[in-house]
Amino acid sequence: MKNKNLIFTIIAVIVIGALIFVLNNYTKSAQPSPSQVTENNTPSNNEGQNTSSNATEKSEPKIGNQVGDIAPDFTLQDINGNTVTLSSLRGKKVILNFWATTCPYCKIEMPALNQFIKGHKDDTVLLAIDLGESPSKVKQYLEGKGYEFTVLLDTDLSTIYDYQVQFIPMSYFIDKNGVIRAISNGAMTYDEIEEYYKSISQ
Repeated sequence: MKNKNLIFTIIAVIVIGALIFVLNNYTKSAQPSPSQVTENNTPSNNEGQNTSSNATEKSEPKIGNQVGDIAPDFTLQDINGNTVTLSSLRGKKVILNFWATTCPYCKIEMPALNQFIKGHKDDTVLLAIDLGESPSKVKQYLEGKGYEFTVLLDTDLSTIYDYQVQFIPMSYFIDKNGVIRAISNGAMTYDEIEEYYKSISQ
């Protein structure tokens, strides 16, 4: 009989201890953390000021290859040996078009790009960046086509690496402050170029 009472007492102690443990943890989890109390429950005389200052603060764009980033700078030579630096074009709208002579979709797109830039020469620069081909091959391809945009040579593929171009044609629309506002993957029609262009014309 004594053994049964002892066993019953031990079980009761274990059950009570478990209940105390569970209730204690529940109470702790239900309480707000110090950070929650500070941010949500403690009134502050500067609360309105903090809200307004946070709303007005804007972080500077980072250099990158996504929409909203500052376009990575580069200096490349055109097919005549002249150098062009992207950052020197600040104040103008810029379209970067990555292409190659062996790309069939680039061949389809280029006449539309040329038609577009003819009507936007005053404040827009179109840079067609060839990917790693020799100057002689690019010159031969362009001969007699009458394209009026600047063709640059990315001979070491450093620019394609910075922009992480995975297929061509691919185009970046950059505003007057050097910020990427739109990216086109694939060949564009004239109307599609106009639509993308709206992103840097606001």
